[in-house]
Amino acid sequence: MAYAALAMIVATRALDGSDRSLLTLAQLPHAGWLDLAANLTTIPGQLEVTGTLAVGMALARLRHRRHDWWEPLGLVVVTMIEVATKVVVPQPPPPPELSRSMPLLAFLSPPLGHSFPSGHVARVAYLGGVLSVIPLWLRVGVVTGMVASRVYLAEHWPSDTLGGLLLGLGGILLVWAIATRMKRRRPGDAEGAR
Repeated sequence: MAYAALAMIVATRALDGSDRSLLTLAQLPHAGWLDLAANLTTIPGQLEVTGTLAVGMALARLRHRRHDWWEPLGLVVVTMIEVATKVVVPQPPPPPELSRSMPLLAFLSPPLGHSFPSGHVARVAYLGGVLSVIPLWLRVGVVTGMVASRVYLAEHWPSDTLGGLLLGLGGILLVWAIATRMKRRRPGDAEGAR
């Protein structure tokens, strides 16, 4: 719900002024080492990295016969919603002359002209929710770093990163709801027998 509401607000361009102000503020510090750090921070959010991690997590859980093996694969749905939203919501990315991105590694770059929501943030937030073996403070730190780096590098407006965060968290809530229902219906489960 919050994600859809934000998408509608962004589509009306109501946040353009605040987006520009916050992007300008985020880009005030400028040092070569900070550019490099932000570019390194953004790598874990690449589709190739998060996709490989999701498949690896699903296979590891399946191998250990866990019932939640499918949860990391929810990343596919999150990514599909991200792409569909980018087609529908006409949010142009920040001007290219503001970009501080460096091509450190050769990653795929989808030819989508719009920037809402940030797929990097959505994917990292989603996987952070299903990777419960990692301490919460570390998962929150990675997501926060991703949000900050995407804006600092002028790859996304602040509203794009908020949209990505809401999409990732919404995906987690949906998966948890499905998992809870499945657990109740599983044969031999004490709750399911009620």
